[in-house]
Amino acid sequence: MKSQLPTLSRGDIVLRGNRHGIVVTLTKRRLLVVPLEWNPFPRHRADVGIGTLTSQVLFHDAIARCGDRQWVSREAQHFAGRVSPVVVTAIVNAIRREEVARQTERLPAGLVKSTLAFGPMMGSRGRRVGAPSLG
Repeated sequence: MKSQLPTLSRGDIVLRGNRHGIVVTLTKRRLLVVPLEWNPFPRHRADVGIGTLTSQVLFHDAIARCGDRQWVSREAQHFAGRVSPVVVTAIVNAIRREEVARQTERLPAGLVKSTLAFGPMMGSRGRRVGAPSLG
């Protein structure tokens, strides 16, 4: 007899062991899951606050850790709830931003132009006594 896989869709909250996660995308056998944490410290640049985007009391202080996404087997997941499409859109956007940031960080030093007001000064050893001020 063929085993029946759980019926899950995008935006479902699944219980994986003792941890919750949000399904971002799915295939026939695997799910891309973003873990949920409550009151984490410190926050990462790819974290999305679920409490601000949903009215569910259970997920009031929850944070979706978009930088820690992972593919998991579909068979071991248990349905625990659902989030709104606004939350899923915010999570997908955070995953895209994080991937772009990681690709930029992998580039060798000096290829990306600085976004500082004056840019890096090659050969500068910091502020010297008697140097003209910039302000």
